[in-house]
Amino acid sequence: MKTCFKITFILLLVLSCSSNDNDISSSQLYPSFGSAIDVTINGLSSDAMEPFISPDGNYLFFNNLNDGINTKLYYATKINDSTFNYVGELTGTNQTITPHLDAVADMDMNGDFYWTSTRNYPTELNNLFHGNFSNGNVIDIDRVQGDFNMNTPGWLIMDHGISLDGQYLYFNNAMFDDVNCVGPCETTLGVAQKENGATFTTLPNSTSILQTINDANYIYYAPCISSDNLELYYTRYLKGAITSNTVFEICVAVRPNFLSNFSAPKVLFSEVIANLIEAPTLTLDKNIIYYHRKTSNSHKIVMRYRSSS
Repeated sequence: MKTCFKITFILLLVLSCSSNDNDISSSQLYPSFGSAIDVTINGLSSDAMEPFISPDGNYLFFNNLNDGINTKLYYATKINDSTFNYVGELTGTNQTITPHLDAVADMDMNGDFYWTSTRNYPTELNNLFHGNFSNGNVIDIDRVQGDFNMNTPGWLIMDHGISLDGQYLYFNNAMFDDVNCVGPCETTLGVAQKENGATFTTLPNSTSILQTINDANYIYYAPCISSDNLELYYTRYLKGAITSNTVFEICVAVRPNFLSNFSAPKVLFSEVIANLIEAPTLTLDKNIIYYHRKTSNSHKIVMRYRSSS
């Protein structure tokens, strides 16, 4: 959801320990990944943040600097796992009048595309959008409706993760108060099920599904649910003043089947804010994880190959 946009408009998704799975040996299920490999986007000279790899693996979506002033969505096409060709802006998703933010791409296997946007805010408070993606265009754009929208000034959908089949939305509500907090002051996580193309309803057991990860001591964002719905990836940091010592963690929680609650999370990678890492996304076969990291003068996408689970 960065200390750019993520800290000015984030979404996180996490999942947790199950009431009936406490005897499960999660250590046997957690994935691990190899060393980081830089991703090259030929023709791109600006920041690349909040990556999302399409289910077919052919498109890499991302946004530029998450400053909430001129934040837009872009895409690139695949050459190989670590090399993509920059194409340009994602037509249909981006506002034209500053300040604005369009960021955090997400898409299911049917091409239903989701992103967060500040358009017409605060006149309209539900800020999660969706449309149909095809060949670099998003059409039939509409706001996503549902009881997960708090519709309260200051509270926004920071981030989101859609299941591969498009039936489950992992949402993150965040409260922003520029007077008292840098970035979100508070976050809450939930899971909602699709009622129709534009409406989701929070699951009755959403709280129990997320009970271990919804820890009031943390700020959560940037959720990604694996294609088999068994692994939930996200970013978190300890709540409080953000300093040079603040550590950002990319975590994963797991479960043995789709009906179970998630395990306690495991930290996969962590960095202090100077080397900020955020926003994991996973390939369909779960073999590659992409995320972005901060460099000395920009934000770049990196990848890692899965080594075990």
